[in-house]
Amino acid sequence: MQEHDVAIFRGAALPSAVCGAVAVGVSAALAGVPGALGALLGAVVVLGCFGLGQGAVIMISRRDKNLFLAANLLGFVVKMAVLGILLITLDRSAFMTDLNNTAFVFSALACVLVWLGGQMWGISKAKILHVEPDSESGSA
Repeated sequence: MQEHDVAIFRGAALPSAVCGAVAVGVSAALAGVPGALGALLGAVVVLGCFGLGQGAVIMISRRDKNLFLAANLLGFVVKMAVLGILLITLDRSAFMTDLNNTAFVFSALACVLVWLGGQMWGISKAKILHVEPDSESGSA
């Protein structure tokens, strides 16, 4: 990974993990153990999906920089499809009956928003050239 990729990934993952820990604590205080487990599951699902998606985009763009936009778009579509299938599957499973659905939803939403905010902040702070200067563009 390049240095700016690590900074962007860290800028998104660390605040999201902290947000997930805070969500687990708040849910435990408000809804007890079922709330804490629901919030934990929501945070783990979001961190897993977004972390794997970001890792895949980094690997693809490292091989060919021209595929960066396509990799991001494909990663977004796959991420939303996986999250949708996972949410539908979890909603119909007996596993979720023991968990607090409200804590799950709000912790997942908070982690998504914090991840996206951290990613935007990391990208804005990384000094990435959008146009690579020509080596022959001296005097004309």
